[in-house]
Amino acid sequence: MNLGDILAKTPSLASLDVDLVTRFIRFAILVRPTLQASVKDTSCPPDALPRRVLLTLSRALKASIPTVEDCWQALKRNVWTSSNIVASVEEIHLLNECGRPFEIGYRHLYPPTRTCRKAGCRNQRDSDEVKTLSEPVTHKATLFTLREGALPVYSTYSSTYALRMLTADAAGCHRRYYHNYSVHKQSSSREYYGGVPEVIQVSQHFFMESSLLELFAVGKNLGWLSSLNCSKIYNECLGFLHSHIVNQKKAYLETFHHYKRLDIRWQTSMDIRDEHVLNGFFLYSLLLDKAERGTRLWLVHDESSQRDRLKAALAERNKLMEGIGQENYTHACDLCFIVEENEAGELMKFQAAICDGVTIGHPCCAIHDCKDPLITHRHRFCAEHYGQNVLCSVTDCASPCEDGHRTCADPEHRQLEDKYHKRAKAIFRLREQAAKVALPLDSAPTSQPANGSDNEASAEAETCEGKPEVGNRKLKAYFGRRRTHNEQIIMRPCGVILSRATFFGSEAVSAVNEFAKATFPSPESTPEFFVFDNNCKLDAHQKHIGDRHFENTAKPVDVFHFDCKHKETDLHCQRYCNPASFPELMDGDKWRINTSACEQTNGWLGGFQSILRDMECTRYNFYLDEMIKRRNRYMIRQLEKSGHCPWTIPVDAMFPSEPSL
Repeated sequence: MNLGDILAKTPSLASLDVDLVTRFIRFAILVRPTLQASVKDTSCPPDALPRRVLLTLSRALKASIPTVEDCWQALKRNVWTSSNIVASVEEIHLLNECGRPFEIGYRHLYPPTRTCRKAGCRNQRDSDEVKTLSEPVTHKATLFTLREGALPVYSTYSSTYALRMLTADAAGCHRRYYHNYSVHKQSSSREYYGGVPEVIQVSQHFFMESSLLELFAVGKNLGWLSSLNCSKIYNECLGFLHSHIVNQKKAYLETFHHYKRLDIRWQTSMDIRDEHVLNGFFLYSLLLDKAERGTRLWLVHDESSQRDRLKAALAERNKLMEGIGQENYTHACDLCFIVEENEAGELMKFQAAICDGVTIGHPCCAIHDCKDPLITHRHRFCAEHYGQNVLCSVTDCASPCEDGHRTCADPEHRQLEDKYHKRAKAIFRLREQAAKVALPLDSAPTSQPANGSDNEASAEAETCEGKPEVGNRKLKAYFGRRRTHNEQIIMRPCGVILSRATFFGSEAVSAVNEFAKATFPSPESTPEFFVFDNNCKLDAHQKHIGDRHFENTAKPVDVFHFDCKHKETDLHCQRYCNPASFPELMDGDKWRINTSACEQTNGWLGGFQSILRDMECTRYNFYLDEMIKRRNRYMIRQLEKSGHCPWTIPVDAMFPSEPSL
């Protein structure tokens, strides 16, 4: 039945303006989630509106309560079954203003279920129409959206048990249902519902749309945006409507007075902070990963912070990404998988992989090549080596430090420490001068110094040369935090990254060999060509230790490094690693594969250095793996657009099943 027929058959509405009736329908649809949450059975609309809904609609429509009641009696079935609508700016503002005294607002966040989802619970139902959850608890929050700005909202959770119930049998399974997850009372664990929700709770009082988090993730991946700059872009441009007019008053003098940035008085902030962006990025990425794997995310509920709550899940995903964990590990295309006939007329394929390192890293234990995490982010040693804090910072000196110093009483060691502090002050002054002309990570000044209070964060080894009677000797010391040596990547020449590993002490060929074996663990997965700038040493190392894992893989040095950094007198290098010795790599006078692909990718990875340099190692690894995963997807889309026909190698071809006994 259309609106005209309804008005004609309802005498009490005949005198009402059609615009008022239309507005009633729209506002009633906007408060429908609140109505549905208040009734026991949603199969039909309530006979009468709850008092708080009635007052909200009366104020928003500027209509009398009897008028609103008449509208509801005539239009309730239409309202109950109508599709959702897109609210206007005015409707959002009116609903929030008029509903605030009654805990009613636009986009109230409820659990996605009205009954318990746990099989066997007395509150579980096949249908969601009849509500079995009880004891709703509502609190204020802020929702950061992509298209509607920052919104003041209410969030409500409900339980399978009522506080007034005394027996365990009557209480059900003791679960609380929130917007994104449920919490079991005894285990205190969060079980997310599965899939990726439209709105994600990034902290207790702050929610973000998945579409906004996707925008931030793409900005991080393609533009090296820090979380701080993401938050500032949002607050200046996306956090309120018509920002292009509000921010440019002089250019819009004729229309500027129609728009303004609302000063919303709310319990929670309307400005997004960098910690919300970063926590949101991690949680959103975890939910995406779980959805792709067909599993659900579990987190500890009773944690002191979202950072601590996410850590175990981040570490679990990090483990899955090691070795062959990247989703596009089995990628192939015309640029990296080449098939041709040999002299016998047989079809032969060859694939190449390229390995290189980039000098980005995170703080680590000051003991060389120690991979254990630091106790806290500002410590110099891990838990196992924490006792080293009381010892002299000079390498190989086991004497205790003197009070107020990081060296022992040895004058030479003290001189080394004095030299370090003097240089640190000089570097600090130079950084201050450079900051005046350089582009910082945070593009606007803040009250905090760029590097915090830890001016030793990037301290390198200090050396002092003395000339004792026994001959020259060189002292070395580490006074500040040590950093991992580099990130090593293995990729295809088309630009798709296969794997990544953190090298703690150095880029030793033994470490590269183990990394390559972890990336290509089966004989069928090994490439025909493995390009590395130090392949001559790698090949010699493999022969020395009798490692035949890559015996069918040629190991040329990339063209640039072979010309610049390898001696013509090195017979092993010239015999086994000269790229010109492999005609398969040549097409006339041109190289068939891009042996410098890693160098180009390192430029992209290096853009994250200022973002990652002080990040805790679990978050650091997850962040890099997620950026690589996203870049691979982007690169494959570009390869497809360019006509290079990307496809996926069957897993069984690279990892054939073991024959049954």
